[in-house]
Amino acid sequence: MENERYIELRRDVLISIQRALWGMIYSSIRAIAIGFENTEKLTVIYYLDKEPEEEDYENIAEVTSEVCSDINFSTVEELCIYTNEPFSKLDNLVSWVYMRKEE
Repeated sequence: MENERYIELRRDVLISIQRALWGMIYSSIRAIAIGFENTEKLTVIYYLDKEPEEEDYENIAEVTSEVCSDINFSTVEELCIYTNEPFSKLDNLVSWVYMRKEE
């Protein structure tokens, strides 16, 4: 029963974040990871190819707001991280929801 609830929540979170990201991906985003702890906490990480700016934080806040309109998370953690590390060295939390093609 517990595993079934987790699978349903994971499906709902992934569908919600995909919808929330429509039209919100821009060229500086290398990858986006999402994680959650039941409905207690939602974590979204934007991995960027530049130092984060105010617009990055505004964008991620808009995306997490959309997700929270679908699923009532108690807390939200939004991280914008500049990194050139390969994807294999980055934390994907529960799942990658976006990765751009890189050579």
